[in-house]
Amino acid sequence: MTALSYLSAIHFSGADAGDFLHNQLSADVLALTSGESTFACYCEPKGRVLALMLVCRLGDSYYVIMSAVLVSKVADRLKIYVMRSKVTIEALTGFTVSGLQAVSEPQLPSSAIPAIPLPHSDKWFVVVTDENRPEKNVPAEDAWKVSELKQGITWLNLKNSGQFLPQMLGFDQLGAVNFRKGCYPGQEIVARTHYLGKVKRHPRILSTSAVICPAPMEQLKILSDDQSYDAVIADCGHYENGSSCLFAVTRMDTDLIADNIEYHGQIAPLI
Repeated sequence: MTALSYLSAIHFSGADAGDFLHNQLSADVLALTSGESTFACYCEPKGRVLALMLVCRLGDSYYVIMSAVLVSKVADRLKIYVMRSKVTIEALTGFTVSGLQAVSEPQLPSSAIPAIPLPHSDKWFVVVTDENRPEKNVPAEDAWKVSELKQGITWLNLKNSGQFLPQMLGFDQLGAVNFRKGCYPGQEIVARTHYLGKVKRHPRILSTSAVICPAPMEQLKILSDDQSYDAVIADCGHYENGSSCLFAVTRMDTDLIADNIEYHGQIAPLI
């Protein structure tokens, strides 16, 4: 297993846990059967994504994998809307989220939470107590994160939470948005931009041999022939050789070839 320090987990339990999550998130949570998972967006009323979540139903409970730096903020915000619903929200402090690649559900110690599958993948998330967590392995963690970025997965953080619509980040392509379900915070704006086709910004995954990692919301330019296109960084990771994988949001047409990037006045070729 690979310990993933940038992720954490929340446990939702109680008779109304499924209904509560279904009404708060952009995915069809009630369609999940036990052992199934789906990506979902937790949005603010203007449709901007506060957090990307991986929601898994395990029996009558639900476990959510999400950004570690956002987990307390999101859990506290969700608790405001519990009201009379029979649901308990518990941020799993004292636990570590790890990644594991296996063709079938792995056999875990009885003390571990059952493995949470990554949709359409042979990868799993495992939540164990800190006492049972694997040793930190920075290269393995970097490799896992790069593989996520290349799949279009960025978990967001304090700087870019609430800055993008789901479609700007490609989260609709991850299956995180169900346009046929009922209301949730921001649903009207998310649906309107989908059906009117007004989303002009979209994600672009950029790999460069340059050893850089711009901070979230930093800007750079993508160069194609003699044209340049503004882009903002949502996330970044590092390959084993130190080169960089960038998750950028840009207005650049998806069919255009990106040749180089310009960052802080330096030109770096893309690979």
